[in-house]
Amino acid sequence: MMVEVRRPVSEDPGQRLAALWLAVAPRMADLPIYNRKLNVQATEFRRHGTWTAGVVVTPWFMNVVAIPDDPAVLPGPGGKLTIALPGAEIEAIVAELDGFGRMACASLFSPMDAFDDPAVAGVTALAALDALFGSEDGAAPPLDRRRLFFGSRSAGR
Repeated sequence: MMVEVRRPVSEDPGQRLAALWLAVAPRMADLPIYNRKLNVQATEFRRHGTWTAGVVVTPWFMNVVAIPDDPAVLPGPGGKLTIALPGAEIEAIVAELDGFGRMACASLFSPMDAFDDPAVAGVTALAALDALFGSEDGAAPPLDRRRLFFGSRSAGR
């Protein structure tokens, strides 16, 4: 029996996903794709239409994660779909994470050998998210120090 985990629309899933992947990390640590220099982190998640999307970084992958308001629109785990975001369309594969439910994932990096600093991985994740949510003229929003470290909620303070 499959139980669908429903999330309130107002919830930013980044922290929940990071906590769940952090719990998985010890089981991955002995695999050759695990980069011990990195940690688990997530960008803020942003809304576009009926989707909420962000980027999750682990020592073994960096993925765009997109979550629909209605999980019924997703095919089963392993199914593929295209998601149109303001800055790009992404080809995603549906995954299911215990304690979270189904989500659409698109790999940006795996394995994470190109990174040796968690801060650089985080900046890369945020730059990818900015590119996916570029403005209507195609330009990514400006990235300043306050926004980099505190997210868009700090913009304008």
